[in-house]
Amino acid sequence: MPAAATPIETARDRTHTIQQELEVAGAELHLANAALESSLPAAARQGDVGKALEQNAAIEEKVLEAAEDLQAVTELLAEEVAQRAWLERELAIARSARP
Repeated sequence: MPAAATPIETARDRTHTIQQELEVAGAELHLANAALESSLPAAARQGDVGKALEQNAAIEEKVLEAAEDLQAVTELLAEEVAQRAWLERELAIARSARP
């Protein structure tokens, strides 16, 4: 039976999943924005529609930035998990070396 995941491992896995979901959402937003931009005539991209397109582009950028931020957090958590595993191994070795 595999050992239960520690809270930090669970956090690492969850941030990775969320980061992937954000990347997909960002890509979907990009496709939707590109489709709107290419299918709307220039005259239709004025006023409220133009503002909505700008807002969608800004949201797309924020989603992609959030995905990048989560990638950095995931990497930090992975480093922490690795360091903890190393420390636990070292502690086990030290304990087994005791008389």
